[in-house]
Amino acid sequence: MTTKSAKVESQKASFKPDYNALMGFVVAAFGLVYLIMTFNLKRSAIGDPLAPLYFPIGLGSMLVIFGIVQVIRSDIKKSIESIKQLKNASDQDKQINHMIAYTCVAGVVYALVFEHLGFVLSTLGFMLAMLMLTDRKAVVKILL
Repeated sequence: MTTKSAKVESQKASFKPDYNALMGFVVAAFGLVYLIMTFNLKRSAIGDPLAPLYFPIGLGSMLVIFGIVQVIRSDIKKSIESIKQLKNASDQDKQINHMIAYTCVAGVVYALVFEHLGFVLSTLGFMLAMLMLTDRKAVVKILL
């Protein structure tokens, strides 16, 4: 005879996280922002004024459509449960999640400073941030 707590533990052990709905929302939101930003591009002075917009409009539209399809095809309840399970994650899983978040933030910062600092300095900063993420001791060795 199994107890209620044993059943809960076995369900936790057999639970496989599903972040498909979350990723669908993220992709659709990114596509929507990308699509909105596309309309801020300069119009072409020669030929078809909308020519520089065709590809970005298509890409943004496809991102929105595929993101929505991903949300529709996913199990939203399971995705919500997966997000709730992040609180009970092991220390190693939490460390991995922090590394993923740090990488995303570093990528956004890299994109924001790229135009102002240029390719060399912004890429150097991004690569140092990634190196520091993986091995903090190696940064000191490389900088010396």
